[in-house]
Amino acid sequence: MKPFIRFAVVLLGGLIGLQTLPLRADDRKDIVGVWRGGMPGDPPGSIELTITPTKITGRNARTGESLGEGTYEIDPRRKFIDTHGLESPVRGKLYLGLYSLEGNTLKWVSNSHLKKRPVDLVHRPDRDQFLMVLQRQR
Repeated sequence: MKPFIRFAVVLLGGLIGLQTLPLRADDRKDIVGVWRGGMPGDPPGSIELTITPTKITGRNARTGESLGEGTYEIDPRRKFIDTHGLESPVRGKLYLGLYSLEGNTLKWVSNSHLKKRPVDLVHRPDRDQFLMVLQRQR
């Protein structure tokens, strides 16, 4: 087979294969919204996060107490989410995390103070690893 024809067959086969791949959602867009939930052991609905394209604002939905505000960066390929605190009580703090976004459920595990990224989506306070499970409100 001539090199040009071989290339054309490979290219065509690759394009046909691409049609069978599922389309991936854009996590940067899909994470935007209002989310409510909590950490294991907390009363249901303890945490409410409002996520815009550039900021996250948190509050205790039961008491109205602010959990702070910050900016964030998301890496959909590696499922990393890192936040930088802007307002009290998180001002100046960096939180390294992992996330999973499936439909209307956001699972987000983050460190508190050790500056070490969690390795899985499991709640382990003894290892400075805190998991939030949140449901989309809007």
